[in-house]
Amino acid sequence: MNSPFSLSLVGELIKLRYKLLWAKTRSRSGRIALFVVGYILLAMLLALLAAGGFASALVAVRAGRALAITQGAFSILFVQALIASNVLGFGINAIFSDAELRRYPLASADRRIARHLIGIIDPFWFLFFALELGLAIGLYDMGVASFWFGAPAVLLLMVANYVAARVVALLIDNLVKRRGGTGILTAIVVTLALGSSMIGPLIRRNPGIVQQAVAHFQFTPPFAAASAIVDSTSSSFAVIAAWIVGLAVVLIWLETRPPQRQSSESVAINWDSPWDRVARLFGPDMGPFVGQWLRFYGRNSRTRVQLVIGLVVGAFLMFNGSRQLGPNGLFIAALGVMPFAVYMGTSRIAVNQFGYSGGAFRRYFLLPVDASATLRAASYASLTLSVPAFVIALTAWIVVAPRPFDPRMLAMLACSTLTGLILFNALGIWVTLFNPRRGKYDSSFGNDLSLGGNILVLGGVITGIALPRLLRSGLPAAVSPDSWWMLLPLPLLAITCYLATLKAAGPVFTARREKLLAIVEGKS
Repeated sequence: MNSPFSLSLVGELIKLRYKLLWAKTRSRSGRIALFVVGYILLAMLLALLAAGGFASALVAVRAGRALAITQGAFSILFVQALIASNVLGFGINAIFSDAELRRYPLASADRRIARHLIGIIDPFWFLFFALELGLAIGLYDMGVASFWFGAPAVLLLMVANYVAARVVALLIDNLVKRRGGTGILTAIVVTLALGSSMIGPLIRRNPGIVQQAVAHFQFTPPFAAASAIVDSTSSSFAVIAAWIVGLAVVLIWLETRPPQRQSSESVAINWDSPWDRVARLFGPDMGPFVGQWLRFYGRNSRTRVQLVIGLVVGAFLMFNGSRQLGPNGLFIAALGVMPFAVYMGTSRIAVNQFGYSGGAFRRYFLLPVDASATLRAASYASLTLSVPAFVIALTAWIVVAPRPFDPRMLAMLACSTLTGLILFNALGIWVTLFNPRRGKYDSSFGNDLSLGGNILVLGGVITGIALPRLLRSGLPAAVSPDSWWMLLPLPLLAITCYLATLKAAGPVFTARREKLLAIVEGKS
């Protein structure tokens, strides 16, 4: 429609937006998002205190380093807003879409204005605006900045930050819609996450790199805003405005692009696929079930990506953690890291086996076999798909192990990894039965695990990192190659626990099928 732009209508939309925001905040995902945002802000505060606290910052400002302090603070806030808005969805994903706004009497250009106006008025952006404005006022109070330059500079910086976040969000959406895009995006995220941890050691080895980086960042919005506030340079406003205009042009181009067509997948059934050949190892009774679950795991893009991420992140944590463990630090860190690096790939489905099956869950009770067979088959498939990661992890250890090579270390790592992998899958069965959650099979990002699933996955990671350190301090023999035989019984105990779980879980699965059905179909 070509009706004039109506501020009153936009006001009603903003009011509706806040009602929806309040409803979302009270939900499970909303509480998790608030917790993570609070955690990010707390981490920023702790980093500031670890760097010397407010007293050191005050001394630095009075010593004439106000510009450097402001540039660093604005840059950190700018990046944090980009990450939080795209990872958590605050200020970006909750915006009314163009399709939803078509229900209102707004023209095309008016819908775009209304959509982004509603987005930038999100409380998320007010939070960062308050932090940046508070910094500007604090500098003004200390007599090293101009308030009349600071307020508009902070306002323009917030607008640039919002437009940049929206551009990044659309780029991510377009990337994940392409074949292989999820893997590319995950590789980028892992690279950035691992690369950021190397910045500190790199700066310590090359102190001059900081000056070089500052010279290259002079024309970025955070640095331009800092120059406008501290040095009162009017040309800095032109730099921020140029960024806003350029990002706005890119944003409009991305929004007006036609939707990406996705090729339809083949529905032809191949009864002699690699999945079926592997499944035959479980015999004629369990083979068809295991084959079905191997496909269910293997066709999930997120499972494939997590298999790679688990090994990459595990290697990073192993090398990074070995620095604080002294002699044999690499081996001690690997004892705890390898188990969760191996099971991470299948962890999402292993702790919520039927949460992604939806209405297909009913079919398992229509077959002329014991329904609990599919529960066992799902667990067998999870263990089977972890075998390649297990082999890769041990092979990698053989390559990077300290010389001369000690086969006792390899035996201990194999026992530790097998024990952790088997126990995780055993506990995952109980989480599947007593704390399932309906999930979206095709989702690429986000945490869709239940409380029990989160506790098991994250608890396993924390245990893997902390337990070897505790044993090194309290029971050094348990992590010493001289006592390698102490770990040999652990896989046998884990297998016994796993088999007992499979036997006990069958009747529980049958008894709880109605409750499980209500959850996976979204009726509970």
